[in-house]
Amino acid sequence: MHRFFLTPEFLHGLQVTFPQEIAHQIIRVLRLREGDKVAVLDNSGLIHQVRLSIDPAEVSLTGTILETKHASTEPKTHISLYFGLSSREKIEWILQKGTEIGISAFIPFYSSRTRVKPESFTTKKMERWERIIREAAEQSGRGRLPALHPPQDFVNCLSIEDSRPRLRMIAWEAAQEGSEPLAEVLKRFNETSADLFVGPEGGFSEDEVDLACATGCQVVSLGKRILRMETAAIIFPALVLYQLGEM
Repeated sequence: MHRFFLTPEFLHGLQVTFPQEIAHQIIRVLRLREGDKVAVLDNSGLIHQVRLSIDPAEVSLTGTILETKHASTEPKTHISLYFGLSSREKIEWILQKGTEIGISAFIPFYSSRTRVKPESFTTKKMERWERIIREAAEQSGRGRLPALHPPQDFVNCLSIEDSRPRLRMIAWEAAQEGSEPLAEVLKRFNETSADLFVGPEGGFSEDEVDLACATGCQVVSLGKRILRMETAAIIFPALVLYQLGEM
């Protein structure tokens, strides 16, 4: 069943009105017919099964909610991924795959070794990123859209507050040999959220890692091999969710 995220203003009791862009996709692209059913998500964690009422002449589309239930696909652990700004292709890949595996929030940052600087950020780029997240969430069966924060300075990221109890970890390729494995750290996990920091292509500097530790981050290694930035950005949260039984 095709899935679509809609904002609350398009849901009125048991009636659904589809915005023009989605109506066009359903009628002209997917070729769905009168009476077909789709899943509508309102980003609250609810899934509404909707029967379509199509007016092909006007390319307008409404629907009636037949059933509502809670999505069972959202991880209980809230994963916030902080990652260094990079090329368009790498960021879009991280947003797409990260959404699929269950990340709850994306926070790109710029630091001393990021190759892409904040001057390159635009509102148009943010809109494209949000669209990639929405499409990935619909495809993968998510019940909520991951939050996307504007790029910010790495130091500011370390001071972001969260009302949820959280474990903060920073992946560093220069982590001391013999440091506690990620799996061992997660055996003691009893928080409701985890903040994961992945550096840019040039990695974190020692000063940045020291600052992260001073603000409560725990340094972890992702293994003996050096991973590309975009690989680490997916492997790290995937390992965490797997160890917590949420993959």
